[in-house]
Amino acid sequence: MLKYWPFKKNYLLVLAAVVMAVASYELAIKHTLEARALNKQYKEQLMQQHSVTEQPGYTDRKNANLDRIIALYRADTLNYRSNAIGSIALLAERNNVRLVGAPVPDKSYRTEKYLLQKLTFSGDFFSLLRLLHQLPSANGIGMIRSCSFRVPSRGESSEGPKSILLDLVFEVVVK
Repeated sequence: MLKYWPFKKNYLLVLAAVVMAVASYELAIKHTLEARALNKQYKEQLMQQHSVTEQPGYTDRKNANLDRIIALYRADTLNYRSNAIGSIALLAERNNVRLVGAPVPDKSYRTEKYLLQKLTFSGDFFSLLRLLHQLPSANGIGMIRSCSFRVPSRGESSEGPKSILLDLVFEVVVK
């Protein structure tokens, strides 16, 4: 059949190569070029938005995380002394620790947004450490701002010879 073909075989080879090139362009190369153009367009958009604050999804996640953190600090300041100190004293009792002092907060410890409350606990070191570990998980008491262990002075009462004092300062966000 190829003997009677009016064209040369070289022309037939060139024609087959052109048909294969067109078919490969339609099947694969065209999609690759479109993907490269889309990638270039996305990179340009990303370069224009070089500031992270312009990305709304990131900003929403950041705000939600900050709201959760502030909720840990927040407590009702009107009932703080009765409710929160009561729940802290209950936790202390479970850990064989005694709440020794909860002085009235000084006015210098209160601002428009924050309230600082100092509490003193007495007990052995490991019981105080367990209490210190459990307090951050309690809700509505604020967050621990500082803590310090100390040996009771001669004027302060203590439960026994191995008893030490734990001074905690809680920071509460005013509602």
